[in-house]
Amino acid sequence: GASKEKYATESSAMTSTYVSFNATRRSNARFAFVAACALTAIVAGVLLVTTEASPMQSGIRTSARPTMGIRHMPGANFGGLSRRQGCKNANLRSIFSSAAFELPPLPWDKEALKPHMSPETIDFHYGKHHAAYVNKINDIVTGTDKESKSLTELILEEKSGGLFNSAAQAYNHEFFWKCLSPSGGGQPSGAIAEAITKDFGSFEEFKKAYDAAAVGHFGSGWVWLVKDGSGKLSIMDTHDAETPITKGLTPILTTDVWEHAYYIDYRNARPKYISDGWWNLVNWDFANENYAA
Repeated sequence: GASKEKYATESSAMTSTYVSFNATRRSNARFAFVAACALTAIVAGVLLVTTEASPMQSGIRTSARPTMGIRHMPGANFGGLSRRQGCKNANLRSIFSSAAFELPPLPWDKEALKPHMSPETIDFHYGKHHAAYVNKINDIVTGTDKESKSLTELILEEKSGGLFNSAAQAYNHEFFWKCLSPSGGGQPSGAIAEAITKDFGSFEEFKKAYDAAAVGHFGSGWVWLVKDGSGKLSIMDTHDAETPITKGLTPILTTDVWEHAYYIDYRNARPKYISDGWWNLVNWDFANENYAA
């Protein structure tokens, strides 16, 4: 009898121990599951916050500064460019830095200029070449007293050298984009049409002279329609980064004749770029604004 009682007691103790062990194991499993869920939620939250704090689009970094474009010097007129601060920096740099200059947005969608200028040309010309000049400006001016200056101030003060080249090219490109329009082309109207007839004899004579300057320009550069202090129009070409504002002239229109402006669409056929591209996109409304300013 004592032996049976002892066996029953030991069996009961073992059963109790087994039940307790299983309960503990189930409790630990539930704790591990809850902990894993909590950790997943925390990680997801961090990723969400990080994504919202660092928006990226098409490889272009957004800056903490909301303003973009080109700022003017007080009282100065340089061809109708907006009174804004500076540019949205392309290339993937630290999303937490604040650039002095930002790449300005295009005045139209990159698809809008087809078939005269392809989206691929815009991607390279605007997204890489124009953006590179803006990045270079920031590399040079960050941490100096030049950081607070406008593009036109940098251009007029520097006159030559690396900073001048980058600032002038940033200025020239922003002006160039505004010279193009999906609804452009054809013959001008309004005051600019009258001025062209007055100073060149006719639109046909003006176009012939502009073509000769654009096609005949040797090497890289720009061709411009400009206005002097008396209001007289003339055509000029500039090499590399040179720009008419250094000569006190008001830009009315410009054509980029660097090869990167047309090589994807027209290869080395600059005359075709001028005839099939430029003259089908030229923004006469912008020209009228600049002439009236």
